Amino acid sequence: MPWWSWLIIWVVLGLALLVMLGLFGWQLFRKVLAVFGALEALAAKTELLESAGETLDEQHATLALLQKRSEVVARRDRVRQQAADRRQARHDARLDRARRITAVDANTRRWFEDN
Repeated sequence: MPWWSWLIIWVVLGLALLVMLGLFGWQLFRKVLAVFGALEALAAKTELLESAGETLDEQHATLALLQKRSEVVARRDRVRQQAADRRQARHDARLDRARRITAVDANTRRWFEDN
């Protein structure tokens, strides 16, 4: 084999190595971006769980056996009222959405078109 054939072989192998390293680098970059996206979602969920935990700690801060009956009743009424408010807000949101979906503006509609 002549000397230039060895040179061609090593150049091709070197280029193949660079292409392979570039592809691996690109895949690694995409995976790192996916990990950062997952970490952002995890941070949002953690924040939501922490706020829910604080609310839960508020509701069950002390044992009901160690409190006065009026305090327990007032706390329970407050929790029920908050739940009812959340249900009412969801109900109102559903009704608003239903009204938006089913409402037809008669002024903007063309009823009789001459073709």
